[in-house]
Amino acid sequence: MSPIKPSVEDAEAIARLHVQAWAETYAGLLPASEIARAGFLRRLKQWQAVLQAATGRVAWVPGSGFASAGPQRDAVLAGAGYSGELYTIYVLQSAQGRGVGSALLRAVAPDQPFSALVLDGNDPACRFYERSGARLWAVRDDRIGDAAIRKRAYVWDAGLAATVL
Repeated sequence: MSPIKPSVEDAEAIARLHVQAWAETYAGLLPASEIARAGFLRRLKQWQAVLQAATGRVAWVPGSGFASAGPQRDAVLAGAGYSGELYTIYVLQSAQGRGVGSALLRAVAPDQPFSALVLDGNDPACRFYERSGARLWAVRDDRIGDAAIRKRAYVWDAGLAATVL
């Protein structure tokens, strides 16, 4: 169950995983219309672009989950010294509790202090981040499409190397 680095040819499979994981993760947390908006074609284009650009770290466990990370995109977090960002980490419910998430996080985590954003109310993700050594840094109002949301910003002060998963 070791994560592997995907190729552009894996974009379709990762897009399907992404759609399924979004539906599983955000049911009840986001309006169904927002979940549907992030459909297969949108995710396929997204993953084709990400994998073609090859500018960050991406890893996946086929049929189970994927993760990606790279340079910080948030100016406030960057200014606070968190130069890396965990962009995505999704594990299908059927694969949770088997170490897939921890393996994916280890595979993509930056070597320096980094952050991740998680939808407020996604308690399993919050607990996972906290178990991996992250601490809650801020809670912010935001939007996903037409939905008003709250995001939690988690930070790893010393990168992941200082944490045992």
